[in-house]
Amino acid sequence: MCGIVGILNRYEAQSSSLHTSLRCLHHRGPDDRGAWQDEYLQLGHTRLSILDLSPLGHQPMASEDGRYCISFNGEIYNYLELKQELTTLGHSFNGHSDTEVLLASFAQWSTACLDHLRGMFAFAIWDKETQNLFLGRDRFGEKPLYYWYDKEAFYFASELKALLPLLPTVPELDPVSIDLYFHYQYVPEPRTPLKGIHKLPAAHYLQISREDWKFTPQCYWSLENIPPVTGDPATLIRQELEKSIELVLRSDVPIGVALSGGIDSSAIAALAAPKYRDTLQTFSVGYPGRPAYDERNQAEALAKSLKLPFHDIELTTEALVDFFPSLVAAVDEPIADIAAYGHYSGMQLAASQGVKVMLSGVGGDELFWGYSWVARAARISELKDHYLQAPTWKAQGIRTLRKLAQHPLYQKLGQSKKVPIPIQSWFRPGIDLSQMTLSPPDRAVFYELSPDFVEALTYRPHLFTQSLWEHIPLDNPYCLFPLSPPTTLDIPNQISQTLFQTWLVSNCLSLGDRVSMACSIETRLPLLDKELAELVIGLRKNQPDHCLPAKAWLKSALKGILPNEVLDRPKRGFQPPVQEWMHAVVRENLETLTTGHLVELNILSKSFVQALRDEFSNKGRHTFMLYKAVVLEIWYRQIVLSSQSAVRI
Repeated sequence: MCGIVGILNRYEAQSSSLHTSLRCLHHRGPDDRGAWQDEYLQLGHTRLSILDLSPLGHQPMASEDGRYCISFNGEIYNYLELKQELTTLGHSFNGHSDTEVLLASFAQWSTACLDHLRGMFAFAIWDKETQNLFLGRDRFGEKPLYYWYDKEAFYFASELKALLPLLPTVPELDPVSIDLYFHYQYVPEPRTPLKGIHKLPAAHYLQISREDWKFTPQCYWSLENIPPVTGDPATLIRQELEKSIELVLRSDVPIGVALSGGIDSSAIAALAAPKYRDTLQTFSVGYPGRPAYDERNQAEALAKSLKLPFHDIELTTEALVDFFPSLVAAVDEPIADIAAYGHYSGMQLAASQGVKVMLSGVGGDELFWGYSWVARAARISELKDHYLQAPTWKAQGIRTLRKLAQHPLYQKLGQSKKVPIPIQSWFRPGIDLSQMTLSPPDRAVFYELSPDFVEALTYRPHLFTQSLWEHIPLDNPYCLFPLSPPTTLDIPNQISQTLFQTWLVSNCLSLGDRVSMACSIETRLPLLDKELAELVIGLRKNQPDHCLPAKAWLKSALKGILPNEVLDRPKRGFQPPVQEWMHAVVRENLETLTTGHLVELNILSKSFVQALRDEFSNKGRHTFMLYKAVVLEIWYRQIVLSSQSAVRI
């Protein structure tokens, strides 16, 4: 795991330095630092040594013939298999790093090398012969890659804080992105909060020729292209999950597991322990005096049964408030997910024990319908599609049932935990219909099932200044919703793909990468393995599972591996005392909002922010909306404004 940065000049090399940007990426690679340049290109790299700790893994790395040069962030888990294949094709290797294998893969297969890779990555390769720069990013977007360009230069980096010092000027805030941020709590890719700065989307590559200066990101992998799979889901998923964990455990440094009481992290620990018990450690976080949120007892019990060392740390509200500005800076983008503090603290704890690689269960909820609202979105979208295509008499029946289902007694029978599940199932279609939105009609149901999204819609007409409103499309919040009816994917898989392209990559993966790398730790995600994901999506095309209980396939695959008490435990997820933490952060930063940069720049309406402030102070209302504003305000100060004082090229 590393940090990368680079500049491609179209006409002539600038007398520029990557020193400031490399310093900004030191946390991503404290073990080594390197730079390389020729007449038109500069590449920089900071290294966190995981595989081949020798100097032979130093980057940027040039090919033996001098044609190619690479700067690479990530891990290629199947590098040993690729190395063997490439050796038979005539390639030779000096060291044991996956970087050298990746460089040879590109030399052998060009852009098609991406089809051979199993791992997480963001890399840049310069071809001196063709004068082309190639950028590639992994399928799920585990590793970040930002870029900005004008008519004379193309800049890229692993983080915004490293990219901004390179640019001729600091970009302005993007109104469309800011609007999306307040609805989603993050800026969905490929957008960023700043005009002109883009993220290379997950599962995409980009080639830019110095000669014609034209490029368009190209998709090389999609859920739409995965063929159907037949077979027993439990057996096949278990086999593929075991293979994935064996691959991600390839490392020359100590490894830990971020362990909660949930199924995903417990499965990873249980499958890894038999072969790696001597080197594996487990880590968990807890909250003093908050037993409803604290899963340390369950995590410790599992670690003890697996004979793995267990470490834990308690998090307090006071410590969060003190550390909050540094936390926002570490995350690098405005992401209003208060869980970041727990993840960061867990990584700090692991780093204190000498761990450089952490395994995490992120991706399990997204792959196996772990979020109840997502499965419901799929069901409701199917109902909506049927309604829009139904003949008049049938549509009238649907409307009648929808109206009936809005009755409180109907809702109680369909949702109360005291009502037996078989009876609930009779009422569930009506419950789903009662939440079916018909506007906009060309979009599937998605985020409007989130109360936070709906709440943001009510704030929207008042939150922004008129000057900002002029640049925001009216239907902007819905632009990410899947089209209805779908084009090539059935509705459940379309909903699943949208979740991967929004919440997973822009919130979960972005957050996980930044907080772990801020502690110089590499996070690996066995549940986001390419082969495992393709298997699950392929099975789903023959055996829809969105109407089954949450994570039904995964639980079946783990029978006999995890105790029944873990498999049957209700989903809790990573649940810090959210309201208490957000309330404390807002209270500490409340006054800065009315006089801060967002008001000064005519982004937020000063009068409306003052009204929210007063109601928060008097009644404790509007906490999450104000929390999002606080995060954005601190981020702008910590990342954007601080870049203006950096030594610029």
